[in-house]
Amino acid sequence: MDETMQNNPNKRWLVILGTVLVQIGVGSFYAWSVFSVGIQQMTGATAKVVNGVPTLVGGIKPATISFTFTLGMLSLALATLIAPNLIKRFGIRNVNIVMGILYGIAVIALTTIHSTGQLALLWLFGGVLLGATDGIAYITTLSNAIKWFPERTGLISGIAVASYGLGSFIFKYIDLGVAGSLGKITGTNITKTLMVWGVLAMIIIVVGAFFLKDAPEHPVVKSTASGSNNFTTKEMLHTPQAYLIFICLTTAVAFMGLLGAAVTPMASKWLGEPATWAGTAAAASFVAIVAIANTIGRFVLGALSDVIGRKSVFFITFTIQLIAIVMLLLNQTMSALLVNLVIIAMAFSFGGNITVFPTFVGDYFGLEHHTRNYSLIYQGFGVGAILAGFLLASGNPLNPPKTMPLNFHLTLVVLLAMVIVSLVILVFIRKPVKHA
Repeated sequence: MDETMQNNPNKRWLVILGTVLVQIGVGSFYAWSVFSVGIQQMTGATAKVVNGVPTLVGGIKPATISFTFTLGMLSLALATLIAPNLIKRFGIRNVNIVMGILYGIAVIALTTIHSTGQLALLWLFGGVLLGATDGIAYITTLSNAIKWFPERTGLISGIAVASYGLGSFIFKYIDLGVAGSLGKITGTNITKTLMVWGVLAMIIIVVGAFFLKDAPEHPVVKSTASGSNNFTTKEMLHTPQAYLIFICLTTAVAFMGLLGAAVTPMASKWLGEPATWAGTAAAASFVAIVAIANTIGRFVLGALSDVIGRKSVFFITFTIQLIAIVMLLLNQTMSALLVNLVIIAMAFSFGGNITVFPTFVGDYFGLEHHTRNYSLIYQGFGVGAILAGFLLASGNPLNPPKTMPLNFHLTLVVLLAMVIVSLVILVFIRKPVKHA
């Protein structure tokens, strides 16, 4: 361990402070859904009454805007593959300073998009660049924090990933506050809102990066969960457990398609509200509640996994998601209370899942090669996100059906099958044993 850290182990918590700040900054990407109406209007959409229902006509379509977020999640996952090499060459602090600057630039660049002909730029800045910088900052700070506290991996993962979820909650209110008295983000105030988001996120990430310090290559204290099972990436890939965990992670992340860019359209559908509800203050408040549930799930279930075990937490969360899917499939519309309960339960479970997977991988394959090992299994994040995006867009994000902007039924049916398969895997999977 670093000599300063060795003389005062409590200084490890400064690294956690930096991790929290970085995670909050890059977690702001998950506020994407509140920009849907604004991006539509910024690219030419106008509000009209069609068959007695207020509707936005023209501009980039909602499902295509939603797919931008999906593309960002794919880029996020792929970028984690290069993260270990970047850290080895440049160090945790320098990498995250650069990521913070690029993240802010990507957000600000979105203000240059004003027509449907600039869809490629929307996908470049709002998808590829935002996702890549987000992914590198996320995976490097999370894995680094876990290595500083190998005796508390569940708790530390919970703190880090909860901060990531908190970014969405905080920035939703910041974005709407900047939007002004209208109570929603529209074509008239989106430029100002994007500028503030970009600059503020950049500052938070860069400041947080200055508190970061590279963890020792070998864990400070041997984790009882990890033991001496430190698998290299090559060794991990020769175990069936790596691929089974990948499948479960893919399933967990597919729920993000519903809880990310599509959460307000999903709520409006089951509430029986018009599509324009997604841009209102009420919708933003709903999204904030979902973000809180997501954040609480990350912290509570992450810490709980240190007590009852990772598999026990997974069994609880996947079962909750199974019940939620069945509820949505059996009902065309539901009361506001029931809609809130179902979606909040899904968000709470998703938060727990995404927190426990890093520590689950550490338990099964050790902490020594954790960043590289988890970055590979983390590709399930991208697969799950892109799968949900295509399902929601009826398989065609470039030109989704006008009569079905987001195909929730198809998405839920596929997710139902995936959750059942994942539950079976979690019942039978066992920790691999490394042979000498």
